[in-house]
Amino acid sequence: MILVRVHGRPVPLDPRQAWRAIRTDIAAMPRALKAWLLLLLLLMAIGAIGAVRALFPGDKGIATTPTVEWGLLIVGYVFFAITTSGLCLASSLGTVFGIDRFRPLEKRHAVLAVLCLVTAFGVIALDLHFPVRMVFGAVFNPAPASPMWWMGVFYAAYLGSLLVEVWSIFWHHPRIHQWSCLSSSVIAVVAPLTLGAVFAVLEARAFWHGLFTPLHMVAAAYVSGVAVLAIVFYLVGRLRLVGWERGVAVAQPAIRGLLGLGLAVLSLLVARQLFSGLTSSDAGLSSATRLLLTGPLAPEYFGVRLLGGLTIPLLLIALPRTRTPRGLLVAGLLAIIGVFVDRLTFVEAGQLAPVTTVSGVVSAPFAAYSPSPVEIAIVVGGIALVAFLYTLAERYLDLSESETHVMIWMPRWAVHGFATAAGAARRAVGALPRFRWPRRRPAVTADEPIGADGPAEAAD
Repeated sequence: MILVRVHGRPVPLDPRQAWRAIRTDIAAMPRALKAWLLLLLLLMAIGAIGAVRALFPGDKGIATTPTVEWGLLIVGYVFFAITTSGLCLASSLGTVFGIDRFRPLEKRHAVLAVLCLVTAFGVIALDLHFPVRMVFGAVFNPAPASPMWWMGVFYAAYLGSLLVEVWSIFWHHPRIHQWSCLSSSVIAVVAPLTLGAVFAVLEARAFWHGLFTPLHMVAAAYVSGVAVLAIVFYLVGRLRLVGWERGVAVAQPAIRGLLGLGLAVLSLLVARQLFSGLTSSDAGLSSATRLLLTGPLAPEYFGVRLLGGLTIPLLLIALPRTRTPRGLLVAGLLAIIGVFVDRLTFVEAGQLAPVTTVSGVVSAPFAAYSPSPVEIAIVVGGIALVAFLYTLAERYLDLSESETHVMIWMPRWAVHGFATAAGAARRAVGALPRFRWPRRRPAVTADEPIGADGPAEAAD
C-alpha cells in the first residue's frame, strides 16, 4: 500500500484503501460530530439544489425584478467577502504586528478566510449566471474608472494572497509567510473599501451614495470577522481542541476587546447614518431612512439589527457578569446576525425607496422584495459549506499556534504613544463608577431586631 503523509497523517493513494480508511475514521467519530456533519451535508444538499435551480436561463427562481435588481445573493456575496476581510484585520494584530495575545488567531483565521472568500465567489457566480464572461471582460477590457473592476481585481489578488499564506504557514516557509501576511492585511482594508465604493458611487441611490458607505463596509467587515473568531474560539475552549489553553486564557479576552471596539465604532456609524437620513433634505435618503424606521423594514432593522445586533452584544461585553466565554459566544452570534441583517437592510433600503425615474419605477410608497426559497437555500448552503469544511480542517489539520511571526516592528515613539494612550484609557475606565447588581437582602422575621445595619445576625 502506497502512503503519503499530510501534516503527519498517513493518506493511502489506493482508492480502495482510502475508502476503507475513511470508513474507519467515520466509525471512530463521536456521535455528536457525526450528527453535526450530517446536518451540514443536508443543508449543503439543499443549497446545491437551489444552485442548480438558479442556473436555468429565464427562470423565476430568483426574486429580483427590474426595480430590485440586487437581492439576497448580492447580500450573501457581500457578507462572505467582508467577513474574509474582518478575519484578516483581526488576525493582523498578531501576524503582522506581532502582538502576543492575537497570535492564536493565525492559522484558524487563514483557513476561515479562504473558505469564506471562495464561498463568496461561488454565490456571486450563481447570481451572474455567466461569470466566465466577467473574468474575460475584466482581463481583456479593463475599466480602471470603475470601482466594480477594482473590486474584482483586489478580491482576486486577495484570494491569491490568502492561498499563499495558507500554503506557507502549513508547509513552513517563514519568509514567504511573512510577506503574504502583510499583503493580505493590506488588501483586507482596500478590498472592502472598493466593495463599498461600488455602492457609494451610485448617485441615483441616495441611501448608498456618499463617503461613509465604504467606511461602514470596513467597520461591518471588522465586526463580522471578529464575531466569527469569537464563536470559533468558544468552541475551541469548550471542545478542548488544539491550542485551547491559550485560546481560553489569551485569545478570548483579546477577541472580547476587539469585538467591543468594533461594535462601538459601528454603532457610531449607524447613528450617523440615521441622523443624516432624518435631517436630510434629499427625498431619496429621507424616504429610505423612513423605510428602515417606520416602514416595512422596521421590525428587522429595530429588532434584529439595532437591538439584537448592537445593543445586546455591547451589554454582554460591558457588564462584568456576562464577561464569560458563554457571554462572548452569544455576543458573537448576535453580532454576526446583526451584520448580515445590516447588509440586507442596506441593500434593500437603497432600492425599495427610489424617487427618480433614473432609479426605477416603484409602487407607492415603497417597492416590495422577498427573497425566494432558491436564494435562501443558496445562502444557507454557503454557510453550511464553510462550517463543514472548517470542521474537517479542525479535525485533520494542525491548527496549533505558529512560531512564524511577521516583520513589522513599530518605532519606539509609536510604542510609547500607544502605551501612554492605553494607560490613559485604562485609568479613565477605572475612574468610572462601577455598576453593581443589587443584592437580595435576607428576609426579616418578627423575632429579629432591626438595627441600622439590617437584621441582627444569628450569632449576636
